[in-house]
Amino acid sequence: MSTRSFLARPADTGYTGIYVHFDGRPSHHRPLLLTAYQYRFARDLDAMSRHLVDDVAVGWNELGTDLLDGAPPEIVTALTDGEQWPSTTLDHVLTVDGSPPVRMTVTEQTAVDQDVQWGYVLHSQGIE
Repeated sequence: MSTRSFLARPADTGYTGIYVHFDGRPSHHRPLLLTAYQYRFARDLDAMSRHLVDDVAVGWNELGTDLLDGAPPEIVTALTDGEQWPSTTLDHVLTVDGSPPVRMTVTEQTAVDQDVQWGYVLHSQGIE
């Protein structure tokens, strides 16, 4: 069973984000996102938000250990028990009518209808 979530950036109306299918629980996402912010993205919130929210065509299937690139090995091991897996997107989604899949955008107006259990809004002062 998946724990559906979303990653988002602040917007004028609240937030706008992208759907994430697997492992959306805080015990997985928060440490991964905070470590990615500090090491892979060198505290560049705009670069992190572009990569995780803006540059995704449809949605995320899973966030992987590639987000930990640049982190000290002992932190990576503590977060992953030494396992590694790539982040994967939902580019392989097929629609019933054969049309291209649409971007799975999540906003404060659509989150309830999309049945996401957790949401993570990326702010410079932390994750909401």
